[in-house]
Amino acid sequence: MENNQMLLCSRSNGKFADTQKIIQVNFFDDIEQDDIRRTKWLLNKYTDLIDVIKNYEYSLQQLENAMATYDLLSAEGSVAKRVSGQELTADVTANAVLLKDQRHVNYKFYQFLTNNIKFAINNIRDKHEGLIAKLLFLDGMKYLKAQQYLEKGYRKDIPGISATTFADKRRKAIESIAKSLKVNRTLDFVTIDYGRG
Repeated sequence: MENNQMLLCSRSNGKFADTQKIIQVNFFDDIEQDDIRRTKWLLNKYTDLIDVIKNYEYSLQQLENAMATYDLLSAEGSVAKRVSGQELTADVTANAVLLKDQRHVNYKFYQFLTNNIKFAINNIRDKHEGLIAKLLFLDGMKYLKAQQYLEKGYRKDIPGISATTFADKRRKAIESIAKSLKVNRTLDFVTIDYGRG
């Protein structure tokens, strides 16, 4: 019996009657292949999102430390000539202000995504799966390097595992993360457009 299902038995005269009535209740939807693809895509973008968050926080810190708003708008104006790329002419100051507002919205959204990913990875119960997810997705370690790390058994609290076990544990970790991201509705924000690019 999976952990997201519960069997309920009806009572008959104070005794359990297993054969009379069994009701299956699913607390969570099953994970589909598309959920796994969206989770993999999101996990592969995690380090990029963290970089954007850090860069934005650094620019805010610089703004607080001395750079005037006018200087920032002027600096952005050289890059923000056209917002959509479809415009023939551009209002540099207005577009820079629009981009500045949009950056903060994106920053908050990226924080939401990265916090949910971190939460999902930190809540993986299997030590191997949790470490694999941390190394590959949070730390951005290459697959072979992470595999060798776990194969050698560098951590005393987690014994070494073979390459095939590593691949299996990685797959289970991604499924676990996908379940968590589906339950907290993070995957609702990920749309993969196939056939483009």
